[in-house]
Amino acid sequence: MITPPAPRASLIGKTAQACEYVSLASLAAIATLIFAQILLRNFASAAYAGIEELARFSHITLLFREGLHVNIDLLTQHAGPRLKWVLDALAALLTVVYCLFFLVSEYQFMAKNGSVPSPGLGIPNIVFFAGAYLGMALLLLTAAEKFLQRVKSQPKGGDR
Repeated sequence: MITPPAPRASLIGKTAQACEYVSLASLAAIATLIFAQILLRNFASAAYAGIEELARFSHITLLFREGLHVNIDLLTQHAGPRLKWVLDALAALLTVVYCLFFLVSEYQFMAKNGSVPSPGLGIPNIVFFAGAYLGMALLLLTAAEKFLQRVKSQPKGGDR
């Protein structure tokens, strides 16, 4: 059973919480659309490209819940508090840089191809990929907030 997300205090946190609910709706839409496509193909010998495109659109808007992604902590699990502090700050900073590169490059891409319609439903690219851009912008804000929190805080304890 999925537990509801914990309440958050900041505007970024509240936005992230709203995105979690969008993610749950997107996940339900993906499952429903794929099941409908399977039923149409197997029982009605019919296929509709729009269903697959809607499922892809739902997948693009699927925003992952904080902390539920794959973590590789081989380096940090044995590190001292000071090294963990440095690595956390560096990871947040690198995430900010990645988000900036992504958003700038996608802006340049959409300036040329934003009005190109999708093949199945005719949705313009700018609308079709809006969820990905919103998610990346939210990740940028969250990573910047985390970086600033790390920089302002002091590492706990001494070195190992």
